[in-house]
Amino acid sequence: MHKRPVRCVEYSYATGQVITGSWDKTVKCWDPRGAERVYSLSLVGNRLVVATAGRHINVYDLRNMSQPEQRRESSLKYQTRCVRSYPNGTGYALSSVEGRVAMEFFDPSEAAQAKKYAFKCHRKSEAGRDIVYSVNAIAFHPIYGTFATGGCDGFVNIWDGTNKKRLYQYSKYLTSIAALSFNRDGQLLAVASSYTFEDGEKSHEPEAIFVRSVNEIEVKPKPKAYPNPAA
Repeated sequence: MHKRPVRCVEYSYATGQVITGSWDKTVKCWDPRGAERVYSLSLVGNRLVVATAGRHINVYDLRNMSQPEQRRESSLKYQTRCVRSYPNGTGYALSSVEGRVAMEFFDPSEAAQAKKYAFKCHRKSEAGRDIVYSVNAIAFHPIYGTFATGGCDGFVNIWDGTNKKRLYQYSKYLTSIAALSFNRDGQLLAVASSYTFEDGEKSHEPEAIFVRSVNEIEVKPKPKAYPNPAA
């Protein structure tokens, strides 16, 4: 995977990594222990969250990659599509093909784990049955900590995870949402609209990336409404 010949190879027993040096002027470190295909990964600070096949989640500390800091199994029942770390570094959101998103926390204490939950999204009822769409993408707003999800239904939704409610839904795109990303200040959202072959080979709309302006009202959490004690 180097661009020019590999001149040197070493194995680190301390970290379990293969280290290669090349005439392309780079030194690369490889982890050959991956037992499953990597479906998604996300980095926050020194924490790397890796979601693989088999619904496995490995949490690494970049300062010590010799073994995962935590090994978990997804709380969702079906294949993982996307994992994204919370901007504040306390946990991660996980989506799957079953039209669900799980909100997880790194802290293994009972109190922290009691706060985790999952919710249904990117679904619709038609002719008396529930049609479920894969949730392919998650993107956290860098300022407010709210997040966007994109699914095979062509919709992008904005969620307030703390208050457990949807804030906004954008107009439907022509085909599946494959990826999402806010820019650094959260004023723009890039939306990749691309058929993800969930129904196999078929004619579909051409792939496109849309960059849209984000209004504060779409992503800013709404204050909780408390009952008036005098009422």
